[in-house]
Amino acid sequence: MVKETILQIENLKKYFKARSGLFGSESKIMIKALDGVSFSVEKGNTLGVVGETGSGKSTLGRTIIRLYDPTDGKIIYKGRDYSKVHEGDLKSFRKSVQMIFQDPYASLDPRLTVQEIIAEPMEIHNLYTPTERREKAKYFLKVVGLNEEHAGRYPHEFSGGQRQRIGLARALAVEPEFIIADEPVSALDVSIQAQIINTFEDLQEEFNLSYLFISHDLAMVKHISDRIMVMYLGRVMEVASSKDIYKHPLHPYTQALISAVPIPDPTVEKSREKIILEGDISSNINIPSGCRFRIRCKYTMDICKKVEPQLEEIETGHSVACHLYKK
Repeated sequence: MVKETILQIENLKKYFKARSGLFGSESKIMIKALDGVSFSVEKGNTLGVVGETGSGKSTLGRTIIRLYDPTDGKIIYKGRDYSKVHEGDLKSFRKSVQMIFQDPYASLDPRLTVQEIIAEPMEIHNLYTPTERREKAKYFLKVVGLNEEHAGRYPHEFSGGQRQRIGLARALAVEPEFIIADEPVSALDVSIQAQIINTFEDLQEEFNLSYLFISHDLAMVKHISDRIMVMYLGRVMEVASSKDIYKHPLHPYTQALISAVPIPDPTVEKSREKIILEGDISSNINIPSGCRFRIRCKYTMDICKKVEPQLEEIETGHSVACHLYKK
């Protein structure tokens, strides 16, 4: 059965003007954080987004939810393009699409109680009476694994994992259909990360949620995602099912990322070949000509220096942007 496409991103671009000088004045130089990104997410599914720092993962999430205005491209949610609508028309969109941020310490207002934090989005969207909001806040606290007794406390009284659960409860308060999770567990202890990921999965099943799950941890993304999208320097390098990406990575960059994921078997880990990338990710200001990954790729050909490869489906459901696979 074909699932409904809930989010469609078409050729999304986000350029920032670089700042220079003593007082940080804007220059004419453009930072191409996103440079033509296209993908789709089906209802009830999770698309994992991976890549090194500087690949554009977080910018992608913030641009989709319109914290950043896109430079170009389309953000089509349930058939409507929200890429150019004005702030006043975004209210219904932001009710349906919520975002969870990386830092649970900075994303909660320290002056508000937990109950007020969770009730605030309901008030903004004119949902329920004040009494109902208080009851809903307690309900969503229990949904994410906390107690209703926590409602009267302040954020500083909680651990990092508990604060991220509060952030998740706040996102759920307006009953969204789509959640963008930007590195939601990277600031937490390893022992807590698995608990939070399990909570995400339980909530997805209970509320039929769709996720865009952004992370640098490929092992975690493999666990939670239906499909994985690999980004490099503002572009999509490869997209496939979670199973196919790990079993048969095509792009040299994806191969290197996966080879760096440790295997919990000392014998296998010691004997397997690791792909070591030379150099760091290039600057979004001076993007190499042709393939932007070519200066770190051991398979570079003449065409890689001249022509930027486009994302093409090589196998059913498996797309890659690489000249090695051109027919």
